Amino acid sequence: MSETLYLILPIVVFIGLIILLRIIFPSKGKVGEKRVSHKLDKLPEDKYRVLNNVILPTQSGTNQIDHIVVSVYGIFVIETKFYSGWIFGGENSEYWTQNIYGNKYQLYNPVLQNGGHVRTLLRLLKEYGDLPIFPIVAFSPQADLHINTTNACVVYWNQLYATIRRYSRERLSMEQVRAICRAIESSRLSSEEKENMKLHNENVHKTVFKKEESLSSGRCPRCGGKLVLRDGKYGKFYGCSNYPRCRFTQQC
Repeated sequence: MSETLYLILPIVVFIGLIILLRIIFPSKGKVGEKRVSHKLDKLPEDKYRVLNNVILPTQSGTNQIDHIVVSVYGIFVIETKFYSGWIFGGENSEYWTQNIYGNKYQLYNPVLQNGGHVRTLLRLLKEYGDLPIFPIVAFSPQADLHINTTNACVVYWNQLYATIRRYSRERLSMEQVRAICRAIESSRLSSEEKENMKLHNENVHKTVFKKEESLSSGRCPRCGGKLVLRDGKYGKFYGCSNYPRCRFTQQC
């Protein structure tokens, strides 16, 4: 066995072990989403449609919505949280606090987070007009909520089913429900597409950073040549010293 193989083998084994552990022991967030999904599956199929783990494209990347329930009573946008300990926060505060045995941690306000999900969904479904959308934040029973809210709906997982069922006035037809579900399904990204978009955005940011770094150091971002100040028809500009082989220019 070569020396290179001896070096690579432990790395391969380590990566394989990580993948295996993720399969056997999924993250708390994924466990929470699955538990909530099982509760939502109990909703009557003749009135409700449930979409889980919906990843939608946005202008700045992607937006992942844990659960969307489309029904004749409206659209429920659900953000699930698998936290333990005391949770303190206000409806409009940017951050909430998790307190576990005196250790305090900040978490972004899930009400505001879910508000972003709602806006993404409204942009996607704008052709359907003013849709009845109801955002809900659902916490695991391990959390002890001390939340000050007026309009926001923050519940425990075991209250979620009853909370949705409280809405009894029909606002959409089943034909509209099916059409809305098709619109969401046709726009949602797979996990692979999400990862590709993430890599694309990272590459764009890297490209912009490299260009700005080159310009600030007086170098051409295309070929690395020196930028020379020149006079042109429309005023002064910087041109690459490797002209005409490189035709990069930058206005002053």
